[in-house]
Amino acid sequence: MCPDTAVVGTELEAVVRQAIAEVLMVPPASVRPESALVAELGAESIDFLDLVFHLEEALHKRIPATRWADFVRERLPGGDLGRTITTAVVLEFAEREARAG
Repeated sequence: MCPDTAVVGTELEAVVRQAIAEVLMVPPASVRPESALVAELGAESIDFLDLVFHLEEALHKRIPATRWADFVRERLPGGDLGRTITTAVVLEFAEREARAG
């Protein structure tokens, strides 16, 4: 894929699911939209940095380190992050970053 080709839609969803499976070393089939990354799949805080790195590579763009934390604070204020950060939330973040150009 050339650097100026955007990853979007179902392709982006597949990229996010594969990245989560790789980073968390879980079978891809266990990465469902409702999967809680911490509570169900065993993610730790450092894993989210690795996920953002994978998204940077897929989207061919730099994502500032604080952008994920800002997104989580805005999207999931006061929630039990262990249960509310799901595959769908990571996909939402990736879609937002892809649109940001």
